[in-house]
Amino acid sequence: MLIDDALISSWILSAWLPFVRIGGAVMAAPLFGSSNVPARVRLSITVLTALLLVPVLPPAPAVNPLSLAALLLAINELLLGLCIGFLIQLVFEAVVFAGQVIAMGMGLGFAVMVDPLRGVSVPVLSQYLLLIALLLFVAMGGHLEFLRVIAGSFERWPIGAAVVGPEALGVVIDWGADMLRGALQIALPAVVALQLVQLSVGVISRAAPTLNLFAVGFPIAMLMGYVVIEQVLPAMLPALETLFSSVFAAIARLLETAHG
Repeated sequence: MLIDDALISSWILSAWLPFVRIGGAVMAAPLFGSSNVPARVRLSITVLTALLLVPVLPPAPAVNPLSLAALLLAINELLLGLCIGFLIQLVFEAVVFAGQVIAMGMGLGFAVMVDPLRGVSVPVLSQYLLLIALLLFVAMGGHLEFLRVIAGSFERWPIGAAVVGPEALGVVIDWGADMLRGALQIALPAVVALQLVQLSVGVISRAAPTLNLFAVGFPIAMLMGYVVIEQVLPAMLPALETLFSSVFAAIARLLETAHG
């Protein structure tokens, strides 16, 4: 076998471009992209996955690795990986949003802490629901399904086969609406119950104007909030199963845009 510059360039791109796509997905995805996960671990996961996939992937386009064309290919692969990881991350954003809505209704909106997974301040209740969602994600094999989707993406969207354009980005935007519906599905029972509590406290305050609304209403709302959360938690599993099924279907639609 004659080894020339073209063959060496093909070898480099055949390893580099899959690494870029996988790295983008790992950076944006939940659990793998957490700030609690050391950068070396994320890099090791990306490198190991790329090394396992490279032998079975079709050859990369024959371009100079140091050319502008190779840079554009890498950017396209990075953008595709970020889209895949971001779609899954939106499921957990729905859980955080639902927790914020419930916390505001029961008067715990001021109790915030720094979320180590996302690096921002969120209500304690959102953090609690997020940890439960992550445990359910792992228990349902979501992390393995994520790796399977990444591996299958090279078959459905070969390297250099298409550009991440408006149609692909439209799938990501449309999934944002599904994320909001999922958040409401989780939070709506609690929100309705807490609104009834607030309405009842308002009626009581009108019937007894001398009653201290904050001294009575706040503990009642908080106590009822804990009762509601106990009822909401068992319903999280079917809601998350629906969201995960929907997000992997959205990823499939995203990869189908490569074929127009």
